[in-house]
Amino acid sequence: MTTSTDALQNSTALVAAAVAAAVGGRFVCDSDEGPSAARDLQGMTDAELLTTTDAIFAAKRQVEALAARAAGELADRFTHDSGAHGIAAKTGCRNARVLLTDVGQISMGEASRLCRVGSATRPRVSLLGERMPPEYPQVAAALDAGAVTVDSAGYITPDLAQASPRATGDALDMAEQALVDFATDNPVDSVRKLSIRYRDALDVDGIEPHEEVLVGRRSLVRTVLPNGMKRYVLEADPVSAAFFDTAIDALVGAELRKPRFEPTETAPSTDEDECGEPHLQLVETRTIQQMCFDAFVEIVRHGLSCTQGPGPLNHTTVIVRMTLQSLLDGLGEAHLDGIEQPISAGTARRMAADAHIIPMVLGGDSEVLDFGVGRRLFSRAQKLALAERDGGCATPGCNRPPSYTQAHHILWWKAHGGPTDLTNGVLQCGPCHHRIHEEGWDVVVTHNVVWFIPPTSIDPNRRPHRGGRPPAPRPTGR
Repeated sequence: MTTSTDALQNSTALVAAAVAAAVGGRFVCDSDEGPSAARDLQGMTDAELLTTTDAIFAAKRQVEALAARAAGELADRFTHDSGAHGIAAKTGCRNARVLLTDVGQISMGEASRLCRVGSATRPRVSLLGERMPPEYPQVAAALDAGAVTVDSAGYITPDLAQASPRATGDALDMAEQALVDFATDNPVDSVRKLSIRYRDALDVDGIEPHEEVLVGRRSLVRTVLPNGMKRYVLEADPVSAAFFDTAIDALVGAELRKPRFEPTETAPSTDEDECGEPHLQLVETRTIQQMCFDAFVEIVRHGLSCTQGPGPLNHTTVIVRMTLQSLLDGLGEAHLDGIEQPISAGTARRMAADAHIIPMVLGGDSEVLDFGVGRRLFSRAQKLALAERDGGCATPGCNRPPSYTQAHHILWWKAHGGPTDLTNGVLQCGPCHHRIHEEGWDVVVTHNVVWFIPPTSIDPNRRPHRGGRPPAPRPTGR
Protein backbone atom coordinates (compact mmCIF):
# COMPACT_ATOMS: atom_id res chain seq x y z
CA MET A 1 0.00 0.00 0.00
CA THR A 2 1.36 3.38 -0.99
CA THR A 3 0.98 6.49 1.12
CA SER A 4 0.99 10.19 0.37
CA THR A 5 4.61 10.43 1.49
CA ASP A 6 5.94 7.78 -0.90
CA ALA A 7 6.41 10.28 -3.74
CA LEU A 8 8.15 12.66 -1.36
CA GLN A 9 10.49 9.91 -0.17
CA ASN A 10 11.27 8.97 -3.77
CA SER A 11 12.05 12.60 -4.65
CA THR A 12 14.28 12.97 -1.61
CA ALA A 13 16.07 9.79 -2.61
CA LEU A 14 16.56 11.21 -6.10
CA VAL A 15 18.23 14.29 -4.61
CA ALA A 16 20.57 12.13 -2.56
CA ALA A 17 21.35 9.97 -5.59
CA ALA A 18 21.99 13.01 -7.77
CA VAL A 19 24.40 14.49 -5.24
CA ALA A 20 26.16 11.15 -4.77
CA ALA A 21 26.52 10.69 -8.52
CA ALA A 22 27.77 14.24 -8.92
CA VAL A 23 30.50 13.99 -6.30
CA GLY A 24 31.35 10.48 -7.51
CA GLY A 25 31.86 9.17 -4.02
CA ARG A 26 34.67 11.62 -3.37
CA PHE A 27 34.86 13.48 -0.09
CA VAL A 28 35.03 17.17 -0.80
CA CYS A 29 35.41 18.30 2.81
CA ASP A 30 38.78 19.97 3.25
CA SER A 31 38.67 20.64 7.00
CA ASP A 32 37.86 18.92 10.28
CA GLU A 33 34.33 20.37 10.36
CA GLY A 34 32.80 17.26 8.82
CA PRO A 35 30.75 16.87 5.61
CA SER A 36 29.35 20.04 4.07
CA ALA A 37 26.73 20.33 1.33
CA ALA A 38 28.13 23.74 0.37
CA ARG A 39 31.61 22.30 -0.19
CA ASP A 40 30.18 19.35 -2.11
CA LEU A 41 28.40 21.78 -4.44
CA GLN A 42 31.54 23.85 -4.87
CA GLY A 43 33.42 20.77 -6.05
CA MET A 44 30.92 19.85 -8.79
CA THR A 45 31.26 20.50 -12.48
CA ASP A 46 28.65 22.65 -14.24
CA ALA A 47 26.77 19.60 -15.53
CA GLU A 48 26.80 17.96 -12.08
CA LEU A 49 25.55 21.12 -10.43
CA LEU A 50 22.72 21.49 -12.95
CA THR A 51 21.64 17.87 -12.44
CA THR A 52 21.67 18.30 -8.68
CA THR A 53 19.72 21.56 -8.86
CA ASP A 54 17.06 19.90 -11.02
CA ALA A 55 16.68 17.08 -8.47
CA ILE A 56 16.48 19.55 -5.59
CA PHE A 57 13.64 21.50 -7.19
CA ALA A 58 11.81 18.26 -8.05
CA ALA A 59 11.88 17.38 -4.34
CA LYS A 60 10.86 20.94 -3.45
CA ARG A 61 7.75 20.66 -5.62
CA GLN A 62 6.82 17.44 -3.81
CA VAL A 63 7.34 19.03 -0.41
CA GLU A 64 5.25 22.08 -1.33
CA ALA A 65 2.49 19.84 -2.71
CA LEU A 66 2.40 17.93 0.57
CA ALA A 67 2.36 21.24 2.49
CA ALA A 68 -0.62 22.39 0.42
CA ARG A 69 -2.38 19.11 1.13
CA ALA A 70 -1.85 19.58 4.87
CA ALA A 71 -2.95 23.23 4.65
CA GLY A 72 -6.15 22.24 2.83
CA GLU A 73 -6.97 19.62 5.45
CA LEU A 74 -6.27 22.06 8.27
CA ALA A 75 -8.47 24.71 6.64
CA ASP A 76 -11.33 22.21 6.36
CA ARG A 77 -11.02 21.15 9.99
CA PHE A 78 -10.92 24.71 11.25
CA THR A 79 -14.09 25.42 9.24
CA HIS A 80 -16.10 22.37 10.30
CA ASP A 81 -14.66 21.55 13.73
CA SER A 82 -14.72 24.72 15.80
CA GLY A 83 -16.28 23.34 18.97
CA ALA A 84 -14.89 23.28 22.48
CA HIS A 85 -12.78 20.23 21.64
CA GLY A 86 -12.02 21.22 18.08
CA ILE A 87 -8.66 22.01 16.50
CA ALA A 88 -9.05 25.74 17.13
CA ALA A 89 -9.40 25.15 20.87
CA LYS A 90 -6.49 22.68 20.89
CA THR A 91 -4.08 24.96 19.07
CA GLY A 92 -5.23 28.36 20.25
CA CYS A 93 -5.26 29.61 16.63
CA ARG A 94 -8.34 31.19 15.07
CA ASN A 95 -7.77 29.66 11.61
CA ALA A 96 -5.42 27.49 9.58
CA ARG A 97 -3.43 30.44 8.21
CA VAL A 98 -2.45 31.62 11.68
CA LEU A 99 -1.42 28.07 12.61
CA LEU A 100 0.73 27.70 9.50
CA THR A 101 2.53 31.00 10.12
CA ASP A 102 3.35 29.80 13.65
CA VAL A 103 4.35 26.23 12.81
CA GLY A 104 6.05 26.89 9.48
CA GLN A 105 7.45 30.33 10.36
CA ILE A 106 6.14 31.64 7.05
CA SER A 107 4.35 34.82 6.03
CA MET A 108 0.59 35.19 6.16
CA GLY A 109 0.58 35.56 2.37
CA GLU A 110 2.32 32.22 1.85
CA ALA A 111 0.02 30.54 4.39
CA SER A 112 -3.02 31.90 2.56
CA ARG A 113 -1.66 30.62 -0.75
CA LEU A 114 -1.12 27.12 0.67
CA CYS A 115 -4.64 27.07 2.11
CA ARG A 116 -6.23 28.23 -1.16
CA VAL A 117 -4.38 25.68 -3.27
CA GLY A 118 -4.93 22.90 -0.73
CA SER A 119 -8.67 23.57 -0.57
CA ALA A 120 -9.05 23.80 -4.37
CA THR A 121 -7.23 20.51 -4.97
CA ARG A 122 -8.55 18.58 -1.96
CA PRO A 123 -10.97 15.65 -2.53
CA ARG A 124 -14.50 16.76 -1.62
CA VAL A 125 -17.27 15.09 0.35
CA SER A 126 -20.94 15.48 -0.61
CA LEU A 127 -23.75 16.21 1.85
CA LEU A 128 -24.48 12.47 1.84
CA GLY A 129 -20.92 11.61 2.78
CA GLU A 130 -19.90 10.44 -0.68
CA ARG A 131 -16.30 11.08 -1.76
CA MET A 132 -16.00 13.37 -4.78
CA PRO A 133 -13.00 14.38 -6.91
CA PRO A 134 -11.29 17.72 -6.27
CA GLU A 135 -12.77 20.85 -7.79
CA TYR A 136 -9.72 21.03 -10.08
CA PRO A 137 -8.64 17.41 -10.59
CA GLN A 138 -6.08 18.07 -13.31
CA VAL A 139 -4.28 20.66 -11.20
CA ALA A 140 -4.43 18.29 -8.22
CA ALA A 141 -2.92 15.41 -10.21
CA ALA A 142 -0.12 17.56 -11.60
CA LEU A 143 0.57 18.96 -8.14
CA ASP A 144 0.79 15.50 -6.58
CA ALA A 145 3.09 14.34 -9.37
CA GLY A 146 5.43 17.28 -8.79
CA ALA A 147 4.85 18.51 -12.33
CA VAL A 148 3.64 22.02 -11.36
CA THR A 149 4.51 24.29 -8.48
CA VAL A 150 2.15 25.49 -5.78
CA ASP A 151 2.71 29.04 -7.05
CA SER A 152 1.43 28.10 -10.52
CA ALA A 153 -1.55 26.26 -9.04
CA GLY A 154 -2.20 29.34 -6.90
CA TYR A 155 -2.77 31.40 -10.05
CA ILE A 156 -4.64 28.80 -12.12
CA THR A 157 -7.34 27.82 -9.62
CA PRO A 158 -8.65 31.28 -8.61
CA ASP A 159 -8.71 32.51 -12.20
CA LEU A 160 -10.71 29.49 -13.30
CA ALA A 161 -13.00 29.94 -10.29
CA GLN A 162 -13.67 33.54 -11.30
CA ALA A 163 -14.56 32.47 -14.85
CA SER A 164 -16.61 29.40 -13.93
CA PRO A 165 -20.04 31.10 -13.53
CA ARG A 166 -20.03 32.14 -17.20
CA ALA A 167 -18.16 29.25 -18.83
CA THR A 168 -19.28 25.79 -19.86
CA GLY A 169 -17.91 22.72 -18.13
CA ASP A 170 -16.12 21.55 -21.26
CA ALA A 171 -14.48 24.94 -21.75
CA LEU A 172 -13.26 24.96 -18.13
CA ASP A 173 -11.84 21.46 -18.51
CA MET A 174 -10.03 22.47 -21.69
CA ALA A 175 -8.66 25.59 -20.02
CA GLU A 176 -7.52 23.67 -16.95
CA GLN A 177 -5.71 21.08 -19.06
CA ALA A 178 -4.07 23.74 -21.25
CA LEU A 179 -2.86 25.70 -18.23
CA VAL A 180 -1.53 22.59 -16.50
CA ASP A 181 0.34 21.56 -19.65
CA PHE A 182 1.80 25.04 -19.96
CA ALA A 183 2.76 25.20 -16.27
CA THR A 184 4.84 22.01 -16.47
CA ASP A 185 7.41 23.66 -18.75
CA ASN A 186 7.19 27.39 -18.02
CA PRO A 187 7.99 29.73 -15.11
CA VAL A 188 5.34 31.04 -12.75
CA ASP A 189 5.30 34.56 -14.23
CA SER A 190 4.34 33.18 -17.64
CA VAL A 191 1.69 30.94 -16.08
CA ARG A 192 0.20 33.95 -14.29
CA LYS A 193 -0.10 35.92 -17.54
CA LEU A 194 -1.66 33.03 -19.46
CA SER A 195 -4.03 32.25 -16.59
CA ILE A 196 -5.36 35.82 -16.70
CA ARG A 197 -5.93 35.53 -20.44
CA TYR A 198 -7.88 32.29 -20.00
CA ARG A 199 -9.94 33.84 -17.21
CA ASP A 200 -10.99 36.73 -19.43
CA ALA A 201 -11.48 34.59 -22.52
CA LEU A 202 -13.91 32.43 -20.54
CA ASP A 203 -15.60 35.39 -18.85
CA VAL A 204 -15.74 38.04 -21.55
CA ASP A 205 -18.83 39.74 -20.06
CA GLY A 206 -17.01 40.21 -16.77
CA ILE A 207 -14.24 42.40 -18.20
CA GLU A 208 -16.13 45.69 -18.47
CA PRO A 209 -17.58 45.71 -14.92
CA HIS A 210 -14.17 44.79 -13.51
CA GLU A 211 -12.62 47.50 -15.64
CA GLU A 212 -14.94 50.11 -14.10
CA VAL A 213 -13.95 48.94 -10.61
CA LEU A 214 -10.25 49.35 -11.42
CA VAL A 215 -10.79 52.86 -12.81
CA GLY A 216 -12.57 53.78 -9.59
CA ARG A 217 -9.53 52.65 -7.57
CA ARG A 218 -7.01 54.91 -9.29
CA SER A 219 -5.07 57.08 -6.87
CA LEU A 220 -1.88 59.02 -6.24
CA VAL A 221 -0.63 59.33 -2.66
CA ARG A 222 2.23 61.71 -1.82
CA THR A 223 4.15 61.33 1.44
CA VAL A 224 7.13 63.28 2.76
CA LEU A 225 9.70 60.92 4.31
CA PRO A 226 11.81 61.78 7.39
CA ASN A 227 15.01 61.81 5.30
CA GLY A 228 13.68 64.58 3.04
CA MET A 229 12.69 62.35 0.12
CA LYS A 230 9.12 62.36 -1.14
CA ARG A 231 7.31 59.12 -1.90
CA TYR A 232 4.70 58.85 -4.66
CA VAL A 233 2.45 55.80 -4.56
CA LEU A 234 0.60 55.57 -7.87
CA GLU A 235 -2.16 53.05 -8.57
CA ALA A 236 -3.22 53.16 -12.20
CA ASP A 237 -6.01 51.39 -14.08
CA PRO A 238 -4.91 49.37 -17.16
CA VAL A 239 -5.57 52.13 -19.72
CA SER A 240 -3.73 54.79 -17.73
CA ALA A 241 -0.90 52.36 -16.96
CA ALA A 242 -0.48 51.70 -20.67
CA PHE A 243 0.22 55.39 -21.32
CA PHE A 244 2.62 55.59 -18.37
CA ASP A 245 4.52 52.45 -19.38
CA THR A 246 4.69 53.33 -23.06
CA ALA A 247 6.16 56.77 -22.43
CA ILE A 248 8.62 55.69 -19.72
CA ASP A 249 9.76 52.55 -21.56
CA ALA A 250 10.34 54.54 -24.74
CA LEU A 251 12.72 56.93 -23.00
CA VAL A 252 14.48 54.21 -21.01
CA GLY A 253 14.81 52.01 -24.10
CA ALA A 254 16.40 54.89 -26.01
CA GLU A 255 18.90 55.36 -23.18
CA LEU A 256 19.77 51.66 -23.14
CA ARG A 257 20.38 51.59 -26.91
CA LYS A 258 22.29 54.87 -27.03
CA PRO A 259 26.04 54.59 -27.91
CA ARG A 260 28.20 55.59 -24.96
CA PHE A 261 31.53 56.77 -26.36
CA GLU A 262 33.68 59.76 -25.54
CA PRO A 263 36.33 60.93 -28.03
CA THR A 264 39.88 61.09 -26.69
CA GLU A 265 43.09 62.64 -28.02
CA THR A 266 45.07 59.44 -27.57
CA ALA A 267 43.42 56.08 -27.69
CA PRO A 268 44.48 53.52 -25.07
CA SER A 269 44.07 50.77 -27.68
CA THR A 270 43.61 50.33 -31.42
CA ASP A 271 39.82 50.10 -31.10
CA GLU A 272 37.96 52.72 -33.11
CA ASP A 273 34.29 53.39 -33.52
CA GLU A 274 32.55 53.52 -36.86
CA CYS A 275 33.64 57.14 -37.42
CA GLY A 276 37.30 56.20 -37.18
CA GLU A 277 37.87 58.32 -34.06
CA PRO A 278 39.64 57.03 -30.94
CA HIS A 279 37.22 56.69 -28.03
CA LEU A 280 36.62 55.53 -24.51
CA GLN A 281 33.45 53.60 -23.69
CA LEU A 282 31.37 55.23 -20.95
CA VAL A 283 29.65 53.03 -18.37
CA GLU A 284 26.01 53.64 -17.43
CA THR A 285 25.99 54.03 -13.64
CA ARG A 286 22.22 54.33 -13.16
CA THR A 287 19.98 51.41 -12.30
CA ILE A 288 16.87 50.66 -14.37
CA GLN A 289 14.75 52.08 -11.53
CA GLN A 290 16.73 55.32 -11.56
CA MET A 291 16.44 55.54 -15.34
CA CYS A 292 12.66 55.07 -15.08
CA PHE A 293 12.52 57.86 -12.52
CA ASP A 294 14.59 60.17 -14.72
CA ALA A 295 12.30 59.37 -17.67
CA PHE A 296 9.21 60.21 -15.63
CA VAL A 297 10.74 63.55 -14.55
CA GLU A 298 11.62 64.31 -18.19
CA ILE A 299 8.02 63.72 -19.23
CA VAL A 300 6.72 66.00 -16.48
CA ARG A 301 9.23 68.73 -17.35
CA HIS A 302 8.17 68.51 -20.98
CA GLY A 303 4.54 68.87 -20.01
CA LEU A 304 5.31 72.00 -18.00
CA SER A 305 7.56 73.90 -20.37
CA CYS A 306 8.15 72.29 -23.78
CA THR A 307 6.22 72.54 -27.02
CA GLN A 308 7.93 69.56 -28.71
CA GLY A 309 8.13 65.97 -27.60
CA PRO A 310 11.28 64.86 -25.71
CA GLY A 311 13.13 62.66 -28.20
CA PRO A 312 11.60 59.24 -28.79
CA LEU A 313 8.19 60.26 -27.42
CA ASN A 314 7.43 61.85 -30.80
CA HIS A 315 7.36 58.33 -32.23
CA THR A 316 5.80 56.52 -29.27
CA THR A 317 2.57 54.61 -29.76
CA VAL A 318 0.28 52.51 -27.60
CA ILE A 319 -0.60 49.14 -29.13
CA VAL A 320 -4.19 47.93 -28.63
CA ARG A 321 -4.51 44.24 -29.50
CA MET A 322 -7.86 42.69 -30.43
CA THR A 323 -9.47 40.35 -32.93
CA LEU A 324 -11.07 41.69 -36.08
CA GLN A 325 -14.52 40.59 -34.89
CA SER A 326 -14.12 42.51 -31.61
CA LEU A 327 -13.06 45.60 -33.52
CA LEU A 328 -16.14 45.41 -35.74
CA ASP A 329 -18.85 44.68 -33.18
CA GLY A 330 -17.28 46.17 -30.02
CA LEU A 331 -17.79 42.96 -28.04
CA GLY A 332 -15.16 40.88 -26.30
CA GLU A 333 -11.75 41.79 -24.96
CA ALA A 334 -8.68 43.75 -26.00
CA HIS A 335 -5.16 43.92 -24.63
CA LEU A 336 -2.83 46.88 -24.21
CA ASP A 337 0.81 46.26 -24.98
CA GLY A 338 2.71 45.61 -21.75
CA ILE A 339 -0.43 45.47 -19.53
CA GLU A 340 -1.60 42.08 -18.23
CA GLN A 341 -5.13 43.15 -17.29
CA PRO A 342 -7.36 43.23 -20.41
CA ILE A 343 -9.84 45.96 -21.29
CA SER A 344 -13.22 45.72 -22.95
CA ALA A 345 -13.45 45.97 -26.73
CA GLY A 346 -15.70 49.02 -26.35
CA THR A 347 -12.97 50.88 -24.44
CA ALA A 348 -10.45 49.88 -27.11
CA ARG A 349 -12.64 51.26 -29.88
CA ARG A 350 -12.92 54.57 -28.03
CA MET A 351 -9.13 54.67 -27.61
CA ALA A 352 -8.65 54.07 -31.34
CA ALA A 353 -9.80 57.64 -32.01
CA ASP A 354 -6.52 58.88 -30.50
CA ALA A 355 -3.81 59.64 -33.04
CA HIS A 356 -1.21 57.90 -30.87
CA ILE A 357 -3.04 54.57 -30.76
CA ILE A 358 -2.31 51.71 -33.17
CA PRO A 359 -4.95 48.94 -33.34
CA MET A 360 -3.16 45.59 -33.78
CA VAL A 361 -5.76 43.40 -35.50
CA LEU A 362 -5.10 39.68 -35.23
CA GLY A 363 -6.19 36.69 -37.25
CA GLY A 364 -7.67 33.48 -35.93
CA ASP A 365 -4.34 32.03 -34.79
CA SER A 366 -3.02 35.30 -33.32
CA GLU A 367 -1.10 35.91 -36.53
CA VAL A 368 -0.36 39.54 -37.31
CA LEU A 369 -2.09 40.68 -40.51
CA ASP A 370 -0.69 42.92 -43.27
CA PHE A 371 2.97 43.03 -42.17
CA GLY A 372 6.20 41.83 -43.71
CA VAL A 373 8.73 43.49 -46.01
CA GLY A 374 12.02 41.93 -47.10
CA ARG A 375 15.11 44.10 -46.78
CA ARG A 376 18.32 44.30 -44.75
CA LEU A 377 16.92 46.20 -41.76
CA PHE A 378 13.60 45.33 -40.17
CA SER A 379 10.94 47.92 -40.93
CA ARG A 380 8.87 49.62 -38.26
CA ALA A 381 5.88 47.52 -39.29
CA GLN A 382 7.91 44.33 -38.89
CA LYS A 383 9.15 45.45 -35.47
CA LEU A 384 5.56 46.05 -34.39
CA ALA A 385 4.68 42.57 -35.64
CA LEU A 386 7.62 41.05 -33.75
CA ALA A 387 6.57 42.94 -30.62
CA GLU A 388 3.10 41.47 -30.97
CA ARG A 389 4.44 37.94 -31.36
CA ASP A 390 7.23 38.11 -28.75
CA GLY A 391 5.70 40.55 -26.25
CA GLY A 392 9.11 42.12 -25.57
CA CYS A 393 12.40 40.28 -25.15
CA ALA A 394 11.56 36.80 -26.38
CA THR A 395 14.13 35.05 -24.14
CA PRO A 396 12.37 32.81 -21.59
CA GLY A 397 12.27 34.46 -18.19
CA CYS A 398 13.15 37.96 -19.45
CA ASN A 399 10.25 40.38 -19.09
CA ARG A 400 11.80 43.50 -20.61
CA PRO A 401 9.28 45.44 -22.78
CA PRO A 402 9.62 45.90 -26.55
CA SER A 403 11.15 49.36 -26.18
CA TYR A 404 14.16 47.80 -24.41
CA THR A 405 14.81 45.42 -27.32
CA GLN A 406 16.04 45.35 -30.89
CA ALA A 407 15.00 43.17 -33.82
CA HIS A 408 17.76 40.62 -34.51
CA HIS A 409 18.21 38.13 -37.34
CA ILE A 410 18.14 34.51 -36.17
CA LEU A 411 20.24 33.56 -39.18
CA TRP A 412 22.61 36.49 -39.65
CA TRP A 413 21.81 38.58 -42.70
CA LYS A 414 25.40 38.97 -43.90
CA ALA A 415 27.20 35.87 -42.62
CA HIS A 416 24.44 33.29 -43.21
CA GLY A 417 22.21 35.00 -45.76
CA GLY A 418 19.28 35.12 -43.36
CA PRO A 419 16.21 36.88 -44.78
CA THR A 420 14.67 39.93 -43.14
CA ASP A 421 11.26 38.46 -42.42
CA LEU A 422 9.23 37.58 -39.35
CA THR A 423 10.23 33.91 -39.31
CA ASN A 424 13.89 34.93 -39.14
CA GLY A 425 13.46 37.81 -36.68
CA VAL A 426 13.35 37.87 -32.89
CA LEU A 427 13.18 40.67 -30.33
CA GLN A 428 15.89 40.54 -27.67
CA CYS A 429 17.42 42.96 -25.21
CA GLY A 430 21.18 43.50 -25.40
CA PRO A 431 22.25 41.24 -22.50
CA CYS A 432 20.07 38.32 -23.62
CA HIS A 433 21.21 38.65 -27.24
CA HIS A 434 24.87 38.46 -26.28
CA ARG A 435 24.31 35.60 -23.84
CA ILE A 436 22.40 33.50 -26.37
CA HIS A 437 25.25 33.83 -28.90
CA GLU A 438 28.06 33.33 -26.38
CA GLU A 439 26.52 30.19 -24.89
CA GLY A 440 25.54 28.71 -28.26
CA TRP A 441 21.75 28.55 -28.01
CA ASP A 442 19.71 27.82 -31.15
CA VAL A 443 16.59 29.88 -31.90
CA VAL A 444 13.79 28.65 -34.16
CA VAL A 445 10.33 29.98 -35.02
CA THR A 446 7.65 27.33 -35.54
CA HIS A 447 3.98 28.19 -36.15
CA ASN A 448 4.48 31.76 -34.92
CA VAL A 449 6.15 30.56 -31.68
CA VAL A 450 9.79 31.25 -30.74
CA TRP A 451 11.72 28.31 -29.25
CA PHE A 452 15.13 28.50 -27.58
CA ILE A 453 17.20 25.30 -27.67
CA PRO A 454 20.04 25.17 -25.13
CA PRO A 455 23.51 23.80 -25.94
CA THR A 456 24.55 20.39 -24.67
CA SER A 457 26.75 22.05 -22.05
CA ILE A 458 23.59 23.35 -20.36
CA ASP A 459 21.13 20.54 -21.20
CA PRO A 460 22.45 17.29 -22.73
CA ASN A 461 18.95 16.53 -24.01
CA ARG A 462 18.59 20.03 -25.52
CA ARG A 463 14.96 20.38 -24.43
CA PRO A 464 13.41 23.42 -26.20
CA HIS A 465 12.15 26.30 -24.05
CA ARG A 466 9.19 28.32 -25.25
CA GLY A 467 9.90 32.04 -25.57
CA GLY A 468 7.90 35.10 -26.47
CA ARG A 469 4.27 35.68 -25.59
CA PRO A 470 2.26 32.87 -23.95
CA PRO A 471 -0.21 31.05 -26.24
CA ALA A 472 -3.65 32.50 -26.84
CA PRO A 473 -6.48 30.80 -24.92
CA ARG A 474 -8.73 28.56 -27.00
CA PRO A 475 -12.01 28.09 -25.08
CA THR A 476 -14.45 30.99 -24.86
CA GLY A 477 -17.19 31.85 -22.44
CA ARG A 478 -20.90 31.94 -23.09
